[in-house]
Amino acid sequence: MATPFSFGFSGDDIEEDPNDASGNTANAGGSASADNGPAPIPAQTHGLDKMLSALPSRLSYSTLRLTSPRGHTARLPRRELFDVRVQLASEDTSASSATAPGLSTSDLQTHVYEGGYKTWECAHDLIRFLLDRGPRKDLDDLVRVQHVVEMGCGTALPSALLLQYAVVNGLGIGFTLTDYNADVLRLVTVPNLFLAWVGTLARTEAPFGEGNENPLAEGGDDEGDLEVTAELVEGFRGAVRSLGIEITLVSGSWVPVEKLLDLVPSVPELNTFILASETIYSPSSLVAFTEAMVALMKRVKTGKAIVAAKRVYFGVGGSVDGFRVECARRGCVAYEMEFEGLDEEGVRRCLMEVQMY
Repeated sequence: MATPFSFGFSGDDIEEDPNDASGNTANAGGSASADNGPAPIPAQTHGLDKMLSALPSRLSYSTLRLTSPRGHTARLPRRELFDVRVQLASEDTSASSATAPGLSTSDLQTHVYEGGYKTWECAHDLIRFLLDRGPRKDLDDLVRVQHVVEMGCGTALPSALLLQYAVVNGLGIGFTLTDYNADVLRLVTVPNLFLAWVGTLARTEAPFGEGNENPLAEGGDDEGDLEVTAELVEGFRGAVRSLGIEITLVSGSWVPVEKLLDLVPSVPELNTFILASETIYSPSSLVAFTEAMVALMKRVKTGKAIVAAKRVYFGVGGSVDGFRVECARRGCVAYEMEFEGLDEEGVRRCLMEVQMY
């Protein structure tokens, strides 16, 4: 088994919120190779209905609040890590215990756990960017985007923001969310999408029952517990079904790419928008990610990717320059976008737009 990896940040090196992380690794989709480690987990899909049926009776949440350079705000509820720990402990299965290191001391265990339980800081940059450039129609008009693919999604907060936008505006957008670990999809990705939908409901909407109010509505508490009733779960199912929103969940490695492509729904006419944050932290992850990203863009008429990353991942070898080289080698161009607030706190970060030549 591969040796667990942790950057060992503490004190001022890591944010107070345990759901966030400012380390150098991320929720990747399985690197192309690893020395003396286990083989990558093969890619596979998971049914949304089955994962919704596995939701616990109560979700403990906190709220991430972010403000964009133009002053737009996001209010995104997300499941608390301690709540995930409680569920994993109660299940006590060998499958779940494989990802338990991500909830304690290990940020990354190659081909075992790829960082998906935490919200990495570049995901914040992506959310702030989408607040200004996506839902405001400046990003090729999001109304025309038919398929959103978040690679290495983890807590999936950028997709949760766009899901809220799709629900509020009645848009039938397809979402494909990939993370290396199926447990991450089950324990944080799907719960966060569910919480995001609940956050769009009015304070006294029907699913909460007479005399009960929606704690996730605007003006509610920033943290607390949500009772997960059968009515709420069915309300979520009905909402995405009636709007034509399709959610595809894929776990496992991005390579071989042919296997991944078989699992991600697509037709040539789709307008596909790919999102990723902290996916190029090592050379092997960078290569696997770029290969998969380019393959997804090549098979559609209109494809674009926005990648949020640190300029250099010290100690593990990934870099923006290396990503640009790999993109050029595969027939696409990655260029840096102007965006405020990416060089704060001594960690240089950037947002890159990627398109085919």
